Amino acid sequence: MRLNPLRQKIAAGQPVIGPILQEIPDSPDLVEFLGAAGFDYVMIDGEHAGVGVAQARDLARAANAAGICALARVPDADPGRILAFLDSGVQGIILAHCNTAADAEALVRAVKYPPRGIRGAASGSRAALFGYGPSTREKVDIADRETMCFGLIEEPRAVPEVGAMLQVDGFDGCFLGAGDMSLTLGREYYGQATMHPEVQKLMDQARAETLAAGKLVMEPSGTGAGARVLIEKGVQMVVVQFGQFFRAACNSYLDAARGS
Repeated sequence: MRLNPLRQKIAAGQPVIGPILQEIPDSPDLVEFLGAAGFDYVMIDGEHAGVGVAQARDLARAANAAGICALARVPDADPGRILAFLDSGVQGIILAHCNTAADAEALVRAVKYPPRGIRGAASGSRAALFGYGPSTREKVDIADRETMCFGLIEEPRAVPEVGAMLQVDGFDGCFLGAGDMSLTLGREYYGQATMHPEVQKLMDQARAETLAAGKLVMEPSGTGAGARVLIEKGVQMVVVQFGQFFRAACNSYLDAARGS
């Protein structure tokens, strides 16, 4: 069975950085490229980009080849969808709009095998090495230990519930989403050059509570300097939207070439 390289790196005190694949959502070559570039993981987007299980299978395979981890963002805690993503080989699930402890519990139950959860066994799946490797019992134990569960905190109503979510056994931590958080508060908060103080206050509260509980925080940054600031605040997992820095590189090159 494949161990989760993110768990190993985080346990060693190393922050990890990975892109969300939204603009180019289903390219195994891009996943291998990003692994070669030095990223630690990729986030397959089953929410906005609508990546399906067959695509996720090839993306997870590319991540394995590159020695990095594939996580998947899903729009809801549907056990059938989550099961299919896990059997394809992804090593973690991020639940969008995770607003309550009940949402966190539904996620964990879908990810973990009985008796903790309801994940069905498929001893011949890609995630189970097609039936080769350790015993079936060992594979179940490894999968339960290595697979990660994150809630995407992207609505103001979720922030007061973070403490209860963190009490859910098997829930690894929170992915803090300032974009939807600001849009939910109101359009005057959304799309500003810098984060609105009210949004920042919610992000700070969720981050502090999650770190104080000894759990993991995923948080986005579009620049390396911004990522460094987050890491210095204790954030263990930095997320970057692939299109964001790809657009920045394109703009920089073209501006320099055209003298604009």
